[in-house]
Parts: sequence; C-alpha cells; structure tokens
Amino acid sequence: MTNIELTPAFLIHRRTYQGSSLLLDFLTRDYGKIRLIARGIRKSKTPIQMFHCLNISFKGRSALKTLANAESNDVPRRLLGNDLVLAIYVNELLSRLLPEAEAHPKIFSSYQRFVEGISRSTDCDKELTLRLFENQFLQELGYGLDFRCDVSGEPISSIMNYHFVEQQGFVAHADGKIPGEILLRFACGAVQDLNTEGLRIIKGLNRQRLRSLLGDKPLKSRELFVVN
Repeated sequence: MTNIELTPAFLIHRRTYQGSSLLLDFLTRDYGKIRLIARGIRKSKTPIQMFHCLNISFKGRSALKTLANAESNDVPRRLLGNDLVLAIYVNELLSRLLPEAEAHPKIFSSYQRFVEGISRSTDCDKELTLRLFENQFLQELGYGLDFRCDVSGEPISSIMNYHFVEQQGFVAHADGKIPGEILLRFACGAVQDLNTEGLRIIKGLNRQRLRSLLGDKPLKSRELFVVN
C-alpha cells in the first residue's frame, strides 16, 4: 500500500473519468510525472488549478493511485493571453515526453521558475526563459548537446557558422545558419546577451531537437501561438 503525504507538485493535465471524477497528471518533485484519480472532484467548488504549486497526498495499491488531498503551497497566480499559451505549451511538452514515475528534480525546479516568473518578465525574458527550460528538459531526458565542441571534437569557433545534425551535434559549414558566437554564449550561460536574432536561432534549434522526439503528432498548443 502506497501512502504519500504532502509532496510538492504541479497539475499539468486533466481529463474526465467515470462521470464525476478526473484523471490528473502531476509533475512532482520527488516522484516525477504521476497520474492520479481524483474521485468526485468535478462536483467540488474549489477545483485544483494549473500553474500553481501544491502539496499533494495520494495512496493506493494499484498502478493508478488516488489523490487524497491537495493543499496550496503558492501565491495566487492567474496566467492570461500569451503567458497562458506558453505555459500550456510547456505542460504539453511534459505530458508528451516526460516518462512516468521517474524523478527529475531539476525539471521540476526549472518548471517552477518558469511559471513563477513568466508574468513578471519582459517579452524577451519570457522567450529566453522558455528556451532555457527546453534545453534543460532535453538534457534531463538524455538529449543534451555540447555547445562548446563540434561533432569532431573541435572547439566551437566564434567566427564560424554551423549546421546542426540530429543525434550528432554541430558541423562547421560556410553556409551554416547557426553562428558559433551564439552557441558559445549559450554554453557559458551568457544568455542575457542574446539579441532577438540569437533567440530566434536557439528557438529553431530547440524545435528541431524536439521534433525528432515528438514524431508526426504536432503539439496542439502551437495552434494557439499569436506568433509561431
């Protein structure tokens, strides 16, 4: 019998289950992504909110366990407009790609920073925070990149351009679309110095990396973006 008390979690997906109940997917700090039954919760006057850190308790003997309690562990937060769209996009990435029941505390911390800061950030900072989350997410899944070296082990040069080859890395090429200077800034954490063009390049790179994992089924949240 599993009986977990008050573990930090974010709700990332929900769907109806047997009339008055819901199936809830949570990103937890200590247990990774888990799916729980919330019995009778559709009749509740205090629904569990997304993008809000909770302490949840759950129990059960089977693989599909039951939510026993959920308590707020956060300040009130309401995401609107494009902030909401970006957060839905991140939730969909987690739902689609994060394996179940594998603890990833770094992903949890990165997600928490994202939802806490997005509504207080400038548009440029929001874009930057999103790209950093995507990169951290890919690293934690085992698809990290070495931004300091190319595929042959040679150091990335700030005066050269590069192609990205999936599952390999960066290849120096005169017609490459990725400047070495951008890769080196990303590698050393000087991401605050990236301009709009640099962020656009990192966005394209991350999309290419994610596409191979998502397969032929596109993300539904991308249909909501004002600027895609």
